[in-house]
Amino acid sequence: MDRHRFKGALAAVAALAALAGVGVAAAPAQAATYCSAKGQKYFCEYGVSTTKLANGTKEEFVVGADHAVWTNWTYPDGSWNGWESLGGWVKSRVEVDPQQKTSDSLIFMWAIGKDDNYWFRVRYPSGSWTAWRVSCAVEPNGQFCP
Repeated sequence: MDRHRFKGALAAVAALAALAGVGVAAAPAQAATYCSAKGQKYFCEYGVSTTKLANGTKEEFVVGADHAVWTNWTYPDGSWNGWESLGGWVKSRVEVDPQQKTSDSLIFMWAIGKDDNYWFRVRYPSGSWTAWRVSCAVEPNGQFCP
């Protein structure tokens, strides 16, 4: 994804955060219903978010019963890696930037954190992830902010 389009995606998340306001509510944990996918227990209400890279790699994201974001991805032969935690503490569906045009594209992923702010992480082509960063609406001079 080119830098201009990436910054546009971050600006969109900042706008969503501003529209959502601080009063975003989540269902109480004691009322949670859990589902399971490939051995990972997650909040049914948040579902499974998926993106696919140009090279055919499919990556899925869920909010685990521990409120952390978990990810799993395919290998070229179609087998799955296994779930890995991306940490954090979120209370919303994980959103993923679906605009993957080349195999070296970044993946931009975000969700609402315990503090009612949008938090995001970026996956580099190498497969490594940035640390969690708060929305550009909260920290407009943060890395990756327009």
